[in-house]
Amino acid sequence: MSGAAHGGNEELLGLDTPLHRLPPQCKVAALVLFAVAVALTPTHVVWPYALHLGIVLAAATVARVPPLDLAKRLVIEIPFVLFVLLLPFVTQGDRTDVLGIPMAVEGLWTAWAIVSKATLVLLATAVVAACTPPAAILAGFERLHAPRVLTAIAGFTIRYVEVVLGELGRMRIARIARGDDPRFLWQARAVLRSSGTLLVRSFERGERVQLAMISRGWDGGTPPGLLTTPATRVEWLGTLLVAALAASIAVAARVG
Repeated sequence: MSGAAHGGNEELLGLDTPLHRLPPQCKVAALVLFAVAVALTPTHVVWPYALHLGIVLAAATVARVPPLDLAKRLVIEIPFVLFVLLLPFVTQGDRTDVLGIPMAVEGLWTAWAIVSKATLVLLATAVVAACTPPAAILAGFERLHAPRVLTAIAGFTIRYVEVVLGELGRMRIARIARGDDPRFLWQARAVLRSSGTLLVRSFERGERVQLAMISRGWDGGTPPGLLTTPATRVEWLGTLLVAALAASIAVAARVG
């Protein structure tokens, strides 16, 4: 898989760290369990989120993920943050002044919880993605007995997304060669027609690929390239310890 598919993480994926060597199914399981623990953390407390962040930063340090790379991953969160900022203004209940602006107390706590939980899970996902190729992540889901149909669809999506993007680029070049200028609004009709053509071509390509794989003995399951080796007991123990630490933080926050 090329660097484009890896999202520019070739250098990070090529490192040799304990997290890079950990089987993908362990990393996927740890990520899912960590996300569940973060989701179950109470809203009206702050310290558990700091401890959760410590776990993520520790994992990033072990994986040698640069802080700037983690920060770049948070860009995708900006539209959701802008929406969440409206909650303190529209939520009913007791209000408090923040910089002279009256805001709902419950809305502030809700906004804090949503942003904090989303950020933590997004950072944890970034750490896993930085040390695990996309195909290996799907292999981990396969080892965890995720539905075969879903892993197969995701696997084909990863494999052929660059093919579709290349086709889109060629169609764009062809339009420009015929005098199209996508910067102007009145060219939107041509862009929409190209999108429909791309959809039809992608569908036809998918049918051809499916027929070719069936003729070679494919049974509809996960492609062979997604297979991975089992994890050892020690590797699973380390994974469960991280998940147990995150879970204990959430439990302590609720009990306290």
